[in-house]
Amino acid sequence: MEPSFELTEDMLWDYADGLLSPAEKTQVDKYLDVHPEQRAMLDAIVAEKRHFSALPLEHPDAGFSDRVMAAWATEQSGKTDISSDKSRDWIIYGIGGLLAVFLLLPIAMIFVSAPDAAPMGIDPSSYIPEIPWEQIFSGPVARFGMPLALLFFAFRFLDQYLQQKKVLAQLQV
Repeated sequence: MEPSFELTEDMLWDYADGLLSPAEKTQVDKYLDVHPEQRAMLDAIVAEKRHFSALPLEHPDAGFSDRVMAAWATEQSGKTDISSDKSRDWIIYGIGGLLAVFLLLPIAMIFVSAPDAAPMGIDPSSYIPEIPWEQIFSGPVARFGMPLALLFFAFRFLDQYLQQKKVLAQLQV
């Protein structure tokens, strides 16, 4: 036995589990013969393992892992109150407002760019200003692609938000 050998509790657990190599097992056996207090600790570990193996296994109910992960995420964020404010749901209002702005923007541009009253007998093309947006949205990719991309990202964001609210609602149950 080496003079610098020190038996740790982890080594005792590995010994009880049978995970030590034959050389390490021999070294631990020699150490246990000399130190009866460590032998008593090993006996306690073996008794504890026997007690744990005799316990009946319980299967968690459905959604257990989701509730645990939501609780862990809440704990990691530092929040102790997981209740959400139902009176003002700013994310839904923000997405709705953004979509309303994009839907009402063309109508607002018509009123801003048109004059108050058109004089009679003048060609309308001479006094209606040229809108620079027309050049930007002249191609079909820009005209249809940008609103579709905006809708895609808005729905993706909304989906993530609703999933989070569902997990929090399950956690409160």
